[in-house]
Amino acid sequence: MSKTVSEQAAQAVEWPRLLEFLSQYAQSAIGVARCRALPLSGELASASLRQQETTEMVGLLEGSDAVPTLSFPDIREQLIRSKKGGVLEAGELRDCAVILTVMAEVERYTESHSGEIQALMRLLEPLQITKSLKGLLRAIEGAIQSDGSMKDTASPELRRLTHHALELKQAIREKLEQILHSKRYEEVLQESYFAQREGRYVVPVKTDMRGRMSGIVHDVSASGATIFLEPRELVELNNSIKVADLEVEREVQRILRELTSLVASRAEDISRGIEVLVECDVVRAKAEMGRRLKCSPVFLNEKGRVLLKQARHPLLLIAKDHVLANDIHMDETVRVLVISGPNTGGKTVTLKIVGLFALMVRAGLHLPCAPESEMAIFTDLYADIGDAQDLSRDLSSFSAHMIQMIHLLSESATGQAPNETFAQRSLVLLDEPVTSTDPHEGAALAEAVLCRLAELNMKVVATTHYGALKELAQTTPGFANASVEFDVEHLAPTYRLFMGIPGGSSALEIAGRLGMDHSILNDARKRLRREDQRLDELMAGLQRKQHQLMEDGEKARQARQEAEQAAREVQAIRAQLEEAHQEARRGLKKKLGEQFQRARAEVQATVDSLKRDQKLIKAKETKQRLSELEMKTRQDLAPTSEPIPVQQLTVGAAVEIVGLGVTGSLLEPPQGKKRVRVKVGEGEILASVSSLVGIACEPSVMSVQPASSVSSPRRVTTSNGLGLDEQTVVDVRGQAADEALDQVIAALDRATLSGAPFLRIIHGHGTGRLKAVLRDYLKDSPYVAEFRPGDRAEGGDGVTVAKLR
Repeated sequence: MSKTVSEQAAQAVEWPRLLEFLSQYAQSAIGVARCRALPLSGELASASLRQQETTEMVGLLEGSDAVPTLSFPDIREQLIRSKKGGVLEAGELRDCAVILTVMAEVERYTESHSGEIQALMRLLEPLQITKSLKGLLRAIEGAIQSDGSMKDTASPELRRLTHHALELKQAIREKLEQILHSKRYEEVLQESYFAQREGRYVVPVKTDMRGRMSGIVHDVSASGATIFLEPRELVELNNSIKVADLEVEREVQRILRELTSLVASRAEDISRGIEVLVECDVVRAKAEMGRRLKCSPVFLNEKGRVLLKQARHPLLLIAKDHVLANDIHMDETVRVLVISGPNTGGKTVTLKIVGLFALMVRAGLHLPCAPESEMAIFTDLYADIGDAQDLSRDLSSFSAHMIQMIHLLSESATGQAPNETFAQRSLVLLDEPVTSTDPHEGAALAEAVLCRLAELNMKVVATTHYGALKELAQTTPGFANASVEFDVEHLAPTYRLFMGIPGGSSALEIAGRLGMDHSILNDARKRLRREDQRLDELMAGLQRKQHQLMEDGEKARQARQEAEQAAREVQAIRAQLEEAHQEARRGLKKKLGEQFQRARAEVQATVDSLKRDQKLIKAKETKQRLSELEMKTRQDLAPTSEPIPVQQLTVGAAVEIVGLGVTGSLLEPPQGKKRVRVKVGEGEILASVSSLVGIACEPSVMSVQPASSVSSPRRVTTSNGLGLDEQTVVDVRGQAADEALDQVIAALDRATLSGAPFLRIIHGHGTGRLKAVLRDYLKDSPYVAEFRPGDRAEGGDGVTVAKLR
């Protein structure tokens, strides 16, 4: 078979109709023509690349950055004429500028989206606007208006000549106005206006008054009552205008020749650019049609697998929005699919779906089916659909079909020996093969033909009413049955396809619904063989069960989707509630923090006053109560989790030091001790057992600061005499600024109550923001007399040491 689709096969599956619809989405005249003769790929790699181009274009069209318009004129003939020495008109040069502008826009758009369009980049790669092309565009735009007329400023000489001609025309108009308003010629003139004839200015004179005005007659009105006369006093001025116009035209022609020469020198580059734009326009049309028909890219193969899910006929989708989708499965093991069922039940529709899909994937079109579908590449398509009767050749329907079948078999047998590769490259579509003859002989011949095509390793889809073919498909390896459903109640096809089961013709039921006499129908039923009746009833029962199963499956699928949607909605509501709860907690925490801040300031003022009165003990008690209230509130606001009793903690257990708000791991058992060593990060802290809370987390997870931050020294006494325990040190590394500030304020409270002279704040280096926030606060804190960065032994600038009042 030919590697190109024959016109007969294309017409049989209505391929030209689909291409005509595709062409409506092209924006250029050349693109429209290219869509109507869309080329087909013969190899898997080429077809996959074209499909990928369409997929990428769909992504661009659905993006926020609009794809450039690809509407441009066809100037291929003008380019050929320019290379042969012809001179292009101003409008034709304007069209060249339009092409160059579109090329530049597409090139800029491509560069900005190069990361998204790998396949399209290969297509658009030849589109390069060189410096010479940019210079040509500037030259044309500098000389030609957007309406295709020449600019007066195209050259200095043209500007001078144009201005001179305009001055002359203004002068002659002034003289004409004098003539028209002169009392001398008031009775001579037919009307008070002037006109032009053959480029010369004239006035309308009454025919019977022509002797009253001397001059040259240039025209006569249709009625003969008026002559158009050039007054003698205007002859010289008209001559001057004629000469000036000729000089302007000569300069215009010189400019046109010069621009045409530039176009001719870059004609090859422009031609290549046009070809790229046309291909881009075609790809865009494919993408637009795919979006309109809700199509998807599918997986392609060379193995003959046709696994279509939710497939819909594209031409039916053009006519109406809702089209019943069907699954069509023909894997490598199925070579022949026999589709049976009533007339007008949709058998031929299914046949054409397979044929159209086979052509669409070769053209790079998306398919109207589910994206998880799979379609084989068939380079050879044979389709015998419809009545092939030809009275001009004295051929009956049977003879015409037989000639086509003989041609197919002979061409296949001589052109290619049966092998696995050829198996998956040829698709044969037969609409009720071997009919219009004796049913028994026709069925036998149809069986033989299908078996021979299967031996030749062709992929065959055939429709039939023959019971013998249904039996053949049910019992022969490599064959499969399918059937279409017909709504007998409403005499309408449902186009629903059932894979794996044959279908009855329902001829008697349909005839009865159409009004056939019941006595004739009963007589016909009596004449049917009992086996045939039982077979029809069996197939009808199978279809009803299959239909019920499909409906139940669809209901289950919808129920599952609704349940999944409900679950997503519940999850979203839960997240919203959680966010609202957290927001409320944050608001309360902020409000309490502000209240505590005011209370601290008041307490500190009281402390300062009592210090002078030697009543510091009472002030400390007041601050202690305030600190306890703040700690309790913070614990109430903190996420609740079940703490582990201290008595159950062992070495290595994860603990939180409540006073400091940091976590670490025990270095010694706490039982029977007042203080224990706790590892925090890479350092140690000596903490009170009463301030420890066991947490059910791994220490490595709960550690609040990484080892790479400022290193914390072990439990030692520095040169400044600072003891590293929970009363004189707070570690806020890795925390947000507001959380760290809360901990530092709490630590200042505790340090002041304990009478500690200093507080060591470990914040690390990081970006420096946390350090800046904390030090800004310390400047105005009522507890802090002064502060300084830590020395090298204390941790350097990753530590701030605050001296308390």
